Amino acid sequence: MWRMSVSGAPETGRRVIGLALLTVLLAGIIQLQPVISQGQSVFRVGWGGTSLDTLNPFTTYAQISIWVTLDVYSRLVRVSADYSTYVPDLAASWEYLDPHTVRFHLVSNATFHDGVPVTASDVEFSFHLANQSWSSRSANVKVVESMRILDNYTVEFTVSSIPLFFAMAASTIPIVPKHIWAGLSDPSTYSGYPVVGSGPLRLTEYKEGQYLVLEPYSGFYYPWYLPKVNRIIVKFYPDVTSAANALLAGDVDAVGPYIPMAMYTVLASNPGFKVFTSPGTTYFYIAFNVDPNGTGNPTLRDLNVRKALAYATNISYLCDTAWHGYSKPATSVLPSSNIYHNKNLKPYDFNLSRAVEVLESAGYKLGPNGVRVSGEGTPLAYTLLVPSRFPEAVNAAQVIADWWRQIGISLTVKAMDTGSMSAIIWSNVNGVVRLGHDMDLWDWIVDPNDVSILDVFVTGRTITGISDSGYSNPLYDSLYETIYNASSVDEVRSIAWRLQEILYNDLPYLPLCEIEAVQAHSVRFTGFNYEWPGGPFGGSDWYTFLNVSEAHPVAQANGGGIPTVAVALSVVAVAAVVWVLARYARR
Repeated sequence: MWRMSVSGAPETGRRVIGLALLTVLLAGIIQLQPVISQGQSVFRVGWGGTSLDTLNPFTTYAQISIWVTLDVYSRLVRVSADYSTYVPDLAASWEYLDPHTVRFHLVSNATFHDGVPVTASDVEFSFHLANQSWSSRSANVKVVESMRILDNYTVEFTVSSIPLFFAMAASTIPIVPKHIWAGLSDPSTYSGYPVVGSGPLRLTEYKEGQYLVLEPYSGFYYPWYLPKVNRIIVKFYPDVTSAANALLAGDVDAVGPYIPMAMYTVLASNPGFKVFTSPGTTYFYIAFNVDPNGTGNPTLRDLNVRKALAYATNISYLCDTAWHGYSKPATSVLPSSNIYHNKNLKPYDFNLSRAVEVLESAGYKLGPNGVRVSGEGTPLAYTLLVPSRFPEAVNAAQVIADWWRQIGISLTVKAMDTGSMSAIIWSNVNGVVRLGHDMDLWDWIVDPNDVSILDVFVTGRTITGISDSGYSNPLYDSLYETIYNASSVDEVRSIAWRLQEILYNDLPYLPLCEIEAVQAHSVRFTGFNYEWPGGPFGGSDWYTFLNVSEAHPVAQANGGGIPTVAVALSVVAVAAVVWVLARYARR
């Protein structure tokens, strides 16, 4: 563009235009980057996973949205590093009055980031918001039967199951300021920004789709938790490959939720980076649209078709090739790192002949073009939506398409951004949410003590934007309700195992691969827990931003160095000045 803009301009005009372009370019670059003051200790994370959808903690489904506010909002309690117990947060202590009642004693010196004191009224209001039908947290608080405020710093909960209450509610529900949220006309549509919490971090700057900035909150009630760096910058990238390239370029200091396996060697061989593997909490799956009210191909509502597709998918091969061996076959909607995972479930056998037999017996005959059709003449031709930001998932989808073609099923793979996927999946038809796709290949991140993923398959979850299968089974629904009355972890496990068996047999989801958390960071920083399920940059470790510190405050390691924005500014400035001063026109 520069050559075309100035090729016919006189010498004076060229200089003016060049200086104008330089001004615009420098302003544009500066606008896209957070300002870093000299002498500040800054830790930068590049995120290439599913995009941040909202900063409203009651409507988000994106892991990144939860992670960046984990230390911005307080919780009643926090889960310990090994998920074996709970540690104090806003609640300094608690006591069990009976098998269904727990009383929390709050710290008395907590304030929100705007200086307003935090009281039991804020706790009650936050749980009230979480319990609304539009809230993504409603399943978490279903276990709560009643709340009672005893004084400003004491709140009592009556719950149907104390183990589930701590795992799903006490440790997950963000405490928001009632004095702000109660004045909103519609909290369900609130963006959540500006964010006002009471945690050790403040969210001080946010550029949608670009980055956000977290800084210590000096008024936090546990000063020993305050982070060891001055700023944390989370940068958003279109995919994990772009985020990993940013790490190589020195634009960021760590990458989440994982690095692409194709870049493992180049990162691991660079002494400026530490590449490591943590226990995985992420798995990829294919969701079949079985919603009778959906607008996808109706043949997917036939269990015979879904079973044939399962038999025609070599999951072990996918895990070894698409994810380069850093994954293992998934067998359930709860990954094997989850304490409620049903260990008896095995992947469906890969057997193309059996898949053909199932389809033939069900009356799906080959058409003249090699694609099977139903008795009503509907072809078994489907479209599979895949997030473009996950190259391994896209490759897996293309391999699956080849297997399915061999049994007479046509599969078109469409890779796109997650926003476009969501718009297609949860389409709005005359004000009613309908599943508008055939199937999608996506991922879930499930914490080791979390069973709320089982709520995704309860009847009616399509309208809340949770269910991408539209699955409905009265037997499943009634059994799921009993989990909220479980009195022990063993009883929760027993019910969860049976629910997983139902889903395994009904196949609304075809679990594919559990992904090991292969991540990387610059050796300039230390303080990370590599054993945390999902890894320190996987979106669930609440210690990461609090414990990170500079390993070598002065020395610069490979991959660290001067931020690329500074290099870019220098290069653009020098190049532009040379161009402006040149006595001849570029050709």
